[in-house]
This record gives sequence, C-alpha cells and structure tokens, in this order.
Amino acid sequence: MDVRRLRLETQADHEAVEASFPLMRMGLGRSEYVFCLQRLHGVVAAWEKAATGHVGDAIRPEWLRSVVKQRLRRPMLERDLAHFNVMNVGAGGPVLPEFQSISSLLGAMYVMEGSTLGGQLIGRHVDRVLGLVDGEGSAYFHGHRELTGSMWREFCGVLEAEIPETDGDATVAAAKAMFQMFGAWMQGSKP
Repeated sequence: MDVRRLRLETQADHEAVEASFPLMRMGLGRSEYVFCLQRLHGVVAAWEKAATGHVGDAIRPEWLRSVVKQRLRRPMLERDLAHFNVMNVGAGGPVLPEFQSISSLLGAMYVMEGSTLGGQLIGRHVDRVLGLVDGEGSAYFHGHRELTGSMWREFCGVLEAEIPETDGDATVAAAKAMFQMFGAWMQGSKP
C-alpha cells in the first residue's frame, strides 16, 4: 500500500482529531492536560487490548504481534497519570471499529503509530507550557524518544509490504473509522 495515499485520504480526519483536544494551546492548564491524558488512556487501553490479543489470530499473525508489542505505550501514559497523582483511570474506553483483515488492523494501527510521531511535538510543547522536565508527566508524548522516527519508518515499510493495493480501500476506511472514533472519544465529557 502506498503510505502517501493513506496520509492524503485521511488528512482531514487527522486534523479533526487534533482539533478535538487542546494540547497545543499556549494556555493549556494542568487540569485540562490531565483530563486529556485520562481520555487518551481510554483509547490507548482499548487499542492495545485489541491489538495484542483480542483480535482473531487469522488477522493477527505472529509477525504482527511482535510489531505491536514493540510499540505499547499504555505504561507510559499510566506513569504520566501517576505523576499527577491519578491512580485510578477507570475501565471505560471507546468501542473500536471492527477489524476484518490484517489490512484493516494495520489501517487502525496507522492512526496509533502516527500519534506517536506527532506526539514528539506535543511533548515538547507540554513540557514547555507546564514546566515538565525530562518527560516526567509527558512520557507518553515523547514515546520512544530517539527511536520514534526509525520505528515510524519501519512501520511504513510494514504497510507497504503487507497491504496489497487491492486492500487499499479497506485500509483507508479502517484508518478513517479509527480517526473518527478517536476524535469522538476525545471530545466526550469535556472537563
């Protein structure tokens, strides 16, 4: 699959998700930030649960399990919440789109992996605005730090190698559905 096609066809969806929460505002306050972390936890927990074991083995072969396990970020998010003395984030989370194939699962993963790349910019901004140091309270956004770029390129290689062009429409549809779920969840129950 051509990753450029995926990026172009989901650009508006991506921008809508970014607009759904205030992380890049100069006036971002700690309570708003913590609320965003809590909402993000719902999405990340639901995604990681689905991607690591609650999707049929036919669409989650061993090679994909390995790719997913290298990219888990929920523990980082939980450390960030603990930094702000939030220990109980609840069990609530969004209902994810259904994954019917490896291509649709990878389309959804494109959204989550893209958030890791974009999180680098958010992490620097949040550190500056909230006075956080060394990723304490913002580890989730700093992601895999200096490995983030290479991990993104590796994931793009997986998309290109594993998704046949004939599955392009299904992959784009899955990414769009994931973006829409993500944005709707982040807008829910504003503080």
